[in-house]
Parts: sequence; C-alpha cells; structure tokens
Amino acid sequence: MSTDWYPRSRDEQLHMADRWLEVFQTKATVWGIPPDNVTALTADRDTAKQILAVVKSGERTPASVVECNEAFKAMETEARFIKKHYLLSPPLTLADLTRLLLPLPDATHTLVGTPTGQPVVTVTYPGGPHVLTVHLAPLPGTEAPDNRGDYGYALYRGIMPQGGATMEQAADVKHYLMNAPLSGDELLHYRFTRRKKEPVDFAAEESGMTAYFCARYENRKGIVGKWGPVSSAIIP
Repeated sequence: MSTDWYPRSRDEQLHMADRWLEVFQTKATVWGIPPDNVTALTADRDTAKQILAVVKSGERTPASVVECNEAFKAMETEARFIKKHYLLSPPLTLADLTRLLLPLPDATHTLVGTPTGQPVVTVTYPGGPHVLTVHLAPLPGTEAPDNRGDYGYALYRGIMPQGGATMEQAADVKHYLMNAPLSGDELLHYRFTRRKKEPVDFAAEESGMTAYFCARYENRKGIVGKWGPVSSAIIP
C-alpha cells in the first residue's frame, strides 16, 4: 500500500491544490511560504484545469494528452516543493494538516527502524531522445536494508543548464540548479520507487543540460537513511 501523501487521481490532485490555495490566503505569510511559490502553484493549477477540460472533451488530441501530463507533473513538483520546505509540523497543527488534506502523523509504535546503508545511482543511456535510465544499488561496502522492513528508494534529481542556471531559471517551477550539487539536500525533485531501474524523461529543451541524481533508502513509515553519493549525466 502506498504511503505517499500526494493523491493519485487528477481530480483529487486539483481538489488538493484548490484547498491549499484557499488556506494559503491566510496562512502563507504565517508559514513563510514565498509569494512566488503560491503564484507558481496557482498558475500550475489553472493550467492543469484548463488542459484537463480539453482532454476530457471532444477536442482531445495526442498533443493535448502530452500537455496534460506535463501540466499535472509541474503542479505536483511545485506542491512537493512547498510541502517539503514549508508545510512542516510544527509549526502546522493537526487541524492545519486536516485542512490541507495531508495525512496526520502516525502515532502507532513501529518496529521498523531507520534504514541502514546507502544506495548509489548509476546512469545509462537507453537510446531514446531526452531519456536517461537510473540504476539503484547498495553503495559498495554497505548493505541493503532488510526487505522485510518494506524499504524503497527516495530518488532525487535536479537539472543544471550549461554554465549554471540564471536567477530566473532557478525560480522556475523546475528549480534549475545554479551550481553542481554537493549532496541530495540540494536536489528538489523527488520520486519514491522500489524498482532498481527507473527511466527518467526530460523535456526536449533540456538536451545538453546536466542531470544530477542522489538517493537514500526510505521505509514505509517515511523514515529515510543517509544520502548516497551524487551522480550525474548529460541529457541526450
């Protein structure tokens, strides 16, 4: 069973975005959420709603389906960024979490401990345009966690344009990197996976940029272990 807080269906994702933006009208300043992030989430929500309406109508085309996927991914990326950096508890109360449609902390005692070991990411080129394949494995000299603990990989990535991102690119919803990251803490795009091999698609305009990856083990309670080393590859 998935323990991810982000909804699966698009209607639920839009409902959550609507609820967040409603709450942010009075809480964004209190919680220290920058106006740019609220504006970005609003724009992503509006775009996702518009293109979803097109996809559900008789005007659906293959291009609109691709645009819809990209719009919802952008909205998810911004929501995850806000959640990771600003929607913490504390200062959020249990009532705040409920208003935001976020799960409440699990007070049930668990015997699943902090993951041990560190994963390493290696990157290969599968041959498709703008696609990289990441491979996840235990860092040499370390051991993988016990599979009975229901562990997976918390995989993070970031993209740096040639020469580093401008201030405008860094403020974009994709949060392009201005400098090469030294640890996974600097990579903001997250995905959880239990697979040891993951394809990662990039936009056509990102060809030639450098993609950075870093991973750590994460158990079913959301407890993470130590970062592995940062890996990188040029996007084809």
